[in-house]
Amino acid sequence: MTQLSNTRGNATRQANKTLRRERLLSIARELISGNGFEAFTINELALKAQVSIPTVHNLLGKKSDIFEHLVVDMVAKVEAALAQPNIKDPIVATETFIDSLLDLFAANETFYKAAFVAGERTQFFEHELPTGIFNKSLSIAMQVCVDAKKNGFLQGNIDVDWLAKQLFGCQRLARHDWVNGYISLSEYRTQVLIGAFITLAADATPSFQLRLFAVIKSLAS
Repeated sequence: MTQLSNTRGNATRQANKTLRRERLLSIARELISGNGFEAFTINELALKAQVSIPTVHNLLGKKSDIFEHLVVDMVAKVEAALAQPNIKDPIVATETFIDSLLDLFAANETFYKAAFVAGERTQFFEHELPTGIFNKSLSIAMQVCVDAKKNGFLQGNIDVDWLAKQLFGCQRLARHDWVNGYISLSEYRTQVLIGAFITLAADATPSFQLRLFAVIKSLAS
C-alpha cells in the first residue's frame, strides 16, 4: 500500500512539474513575442511568473535552454503545418504548402520571427540535420517536382533535384525577407509562389506552362 502511494505521489509531483514548466514556457513565449529574444531575461520571466530565479533554473535551465525548448516546440508546429495530403496538381500542392505555413506564422508573427532568428544564431537550424525544418521543406519541394514529372506536368529536361532546390530557395529567401521585416506575410506568399511557378515553368509541358503563366500574371497583379 505504501509503495502504491509513493508511486502515485511521484506521478502527481511529475505532473505538477510538467504543468509548471509549460506555464513558464508559455510566459516566456509571451515575453519574447513582445520584446524579442535579445531582451528576454531569466529575471523578467521569474518576476512575471511570480517564482524565484532558482525555480526557473530548476524547471527550464539557462536562457539558452529556454530558447531551445521554444525552438523545438516551434519546429514541431512547423513540421505539423508542413504535413499535407498527396496532391497531384503542383500548383495546388505549392499553394497548400505555403498557405499552411503562413497560417501558422500569422497566429503569432512576432514570436515566429524571433524564433527563426534565435534558431539560426544558435545553429539549431543547421542544414545538415536530416530532421531539420530546412531538409523537411526541401523534401516537400522534391516531392512536388517528382510528382509533377510523374503526372505529366514537367517534361523532364531539367533534373528534379535542381528544380526542388530552386523551389526551396524561393521559400527560404522569402522567409528571410519576412523575418527581417522587409516584407509582410502576404508579400511572403506572393514572392514564394511567383518564384516557385517561374521555376516550374522552366520545365513545364506547353499546356501546364500556359496555366503557370496565367497564375503568375494573376499573382503579380
